[in-house]
Amino acid sequence: MEVIALNDAPYVPALMRAISVSQAGGVIVAPTDTVYGLLCNGTDEAAVRKMFAIKHRPQEKAFPIFVRDIAMARQYAYISDAKAKFLAEVWPGAVTAVFHHKEKLPEALTGGRDTIGIRIPNHPFIAALLEKLDMPLAQTSANISDGAPAKTAAEAAAYFEKNPDQPDVVVDGGSVSGISSTVVDCTGASPLILRSGLVSKADIDRMLGNA
Repeated sequence: MEVIALNDAPYVPALMRAISVSQAGGVIVAPTDTVYGLLCNGTDEAAVRKMFAIKHRPQEKAFPIFVRDIAMARQYAYISDAKAKFLAEVWPGAVTAVFHHKEKLPEALTGGRDTIGIRIPNHPFIAALLEKLDMPLAQTSANISDGAPAKTAAEAAAYFEKNPDQPDVVVDGGSVSGISSTVVDCTGASPLILRSGLVSKADIDRMLGNA
């Protein structure tokens, strides 16, 4: 595995390498605003399957996606104007919102489900990467399935160093919180928290009130 340090903004060496790997169907390990993540082109079925193999993840489990903005989220999911207002309150941030998707993503990514988790992360490197790529990024925590999420690049790399399937590049951006995002089901009339995480229920309620 290649390891590249995350330099100061505008992150040119790490960003150029991450762009190249993503466009070539590779898999990246990078810091996010929650945990270290595995990332790949969410529209590339072969890249998604590679990420499944690296993580040892069951094929029926879907991957969420990172998007650049709410407009991109609405390209791939059915999001009403009212729910877009809620997203404007929680994004960028550690809230993964689940919506019905528009069947524009590989079935390998969605696990055959009719829903997809979507997030705009609040991390400057990932934001810069998404800004340069005209694609959503499939994403998951950088660990073997059922392992603890990695808080550092070294922890993430250690998970995969003896793996026959490995990420193409690890971006070392120092330590992160290690607390996963809060997952909110937005397919019904009112958002429903499916998994507690970095954003509390009180924060969600306040953001709903603002929306």
